[in-house]
Amino acid sequence: MAVSFQDSEIIAGWEEIFGKDKYRLLFADIAASYPEKRSVYVPYEDIDAYNTDLAMFFLDNPDRCLSKGKEVVKASLPPTWDANDAVNLRITNLPRDAKVEVRQLRAKHLGKLVAVEGLARKATTVRPRMTRALFRCSRCGAEMWENQRGVVMREPQMCSNPDGSCNKQATRFDLDAKASVFVDTQKIEIQESPEGLRGGAQPERITGFVEDDIAGIITAGNRITINGIIRSSEKQERDKTTVFEIFMDVLSVEFEEHEYDEIQITEEDEFRILEMAKDPKLYDNISASISPTIHGMAEVKSAIALQLFGGCNKEMDDGTVIRGDMHVLLVGDPGVAKSQILRYMSALAPRGIYASGKSASAAGLTAAAVKDEFGDGRWTLEAGALVLADKGLACIDELDKMTPQDRSSLHEAMESQRISVAKAGITATLQCRCSMLAAANPKFGRFETAGMSITNQIDLPPALMSRFDLIFVMTDKPDPKADRELTEHILSVHRRGQARQIAEDAPLVVGVDIKKIRDDTRNVKPVYEQEILRKYVAYSKRIVPVMTDAATKMIEDNYLSIRAMGAGENDSVPITARQLEAYVRLSEASARMRLSRVVEEEDAKRAVKLVEYYLSRILAPEGGQWDIDNLSSNFTKKDRNEMTIVLDIFKRYGTAEGLSEEEIVGYALSDGLSESKTKKLLKSLDETGELFCPRNGVYRKA
Repeated sequence: MAVSFQDSEIIAGWEEIFGKDKYRLLFADIAASYPEKRSVYVPYEDIDAYNTDLAMFFLDNPDRCLSKGKEVVKASLPPTWDANDAVNLRITNLPRDAKVEVRQLRAKHLGKLVAVEGLARKATTVRPRMTRALFRCSRCGAEMWENQRGVVMREPQMCSNPDGSCNKQATRFDLDAKASVFVDTQKIEIQESPEGLRGGAQPERITGFVEDDIAGIITAGNRITINGIIRSSEKQERDKTTVFEIFMDVLSVEFEEHEYDEIQITEEDEFRILEMAKDPKLYDNISASISPTIHGMAEVKSAIALQLFGGCNKEMDDGTVIRGDMHVLLVGDPGVAKSQILRYMSALAPRGIYASGKSASAAGLTAAAVKDEFGDGRWTLEAGALVLADKGLACIDELDKMTPQDRSSLHEAMESQRISVAKAGITATLQCRCSMLAAANPKFGRFETAGMSITNQIDLPPALMSRFDLIFVMTDKPDPKADRELTEHILSVHRRGQARQIAEDAPLVVGVDIKKIRDDTRNVKPVYEQEILRKYVAYSKRIVPVMTDAATKMIEDNYLSIRAMGAGENDSVPITARQLEAYVRLSEASARMRLSRVVEEEDAKRAVKLVEYYLSRILAPEGGQWDIDNLSSNFTKKDRNEMTIVLDIFKRYGTAEGLSEEEIVGYALSDGLSESKTKKLLKSLDETGELFCPRNGVYRKA
């Protein structure tokens, strides 16, 4: 049975709590610097330390306890204090049992003090709200004060003139807005954190009102915990209704201090995590735990495992921020399980958001401008998928299907990790410090590894492609050995799925050994369960590894040796500084995966191996010389050399009337260019404006 307290006991409790030195100093500070400082913050543990029963009573009766607390605060202030100057009493750090998910809020929580965690989806601008209104009777001029609650103005019912002359007549009251009391207020909307949702559940939301000195500190996209009292309000409908809406009167706001605060790691979990880190096969086991139902893809899974852990964000002396998050792009033929990997990772990552590029707009990915609900039709920002994935993983499928306007919003988000919004008269910058795992299909249906650069086969601009740290081309070519392994794997996945549907104590199925199927298909089962792996990743984010001299030397030597390939006669650029940063991020992620505070040679070696693997597949698909322009430009060094040959033909043989296509092909054949290649180059030069075609089949120099 709950313990009840008298007002005198509540006041005695507050006096005892505020008798501590830290509160006496705080009251003196408020008295000296009012109104800049006008809030007393009391951690819940201070009330709990005084009396546990009173602390529990406080959660159930916050209005009564707060009003008595404010009386004690005013009495504790100096005698010269103006009684009309209000001081706020704010409670912080509510206990775990007071934390309620938005979807779990019920009628029993009305009037109770609770804490709600989530993402600030919307935050309006700060407006003044009237708390005490001064009215004057239009007949006799008598003054009446009316306390205001909510957003609907309350007028006096009758004139309070002592002689009673106005009481029996219909009276109109005039509001004296200048003399009335106002407080700053901001309306926010909190959405459940996406990592708490599984199975495609729609995130629930709750509205909160933030008042006085804490109004204006919340912006869209913030991860916060709001502590406040749950209230009810009647729906604004023409007919009276018994169904009420709920909102929160916010007492205090706590901003997330550490990444993944919402993932609780117990001592038991920590012991298991440290045991996992000692396993010599840790790297392989984590890679094997990523979508084990998908066959093969060892390099892709290794890269995604490292992306999960990520590098370290660095802030330099001049304020420059270097991102530590990695971006990975999967490009491949249809049916190679790209989408499946993305969906799996959005569920596995401690903070994962999945979005399809085909159905997502720029506003859906970045931020949307929506009308706020204060009634004056102003616009406010609503955070999109990338902002919601802040400090997490954004999985974007079908990146190539996005419109160019929507895709352009990704450039800044990927490199600077922020989104600049200029919509509906709002200019703002939102944080989106997330890794991006994206998938795209080739625009011609399937990949051609011979004769075409990768950028010509994907409908993505080179500037966007170059921002990815790793790009994997996943082709589907017939291969008897690989096809047999894939077939056996897919069939074993289905058989295990069928066996899992049958209970262990079920009658025997004639002709099938269920136990044998389960034993034979253990490779489909992840080595580490999703829950412990998510906790492991969250735990690893506390570590900031530092590179050893040996690791630095290995990365430096490898990078410079690849750069040297482009020197001399080749005169191509095989690798740029963007890939050098990818080396660093991958090696940091590898050290984090081992829970090591040092980036060792083995981490650098792992990074070098992955970068070399992806570059060899993309920069030189046919073998031979690496050329970064295969990735970051529409034209490679080879293409530019061949274009020079065609332009030289115009210098040597061109006339005022131009040259016909047949003549150009004839000259090009003697210079070693094929007919098909020459025609392709003519088309490219026409598109770039170097040549123009005044009439069909004839080209002239521009």
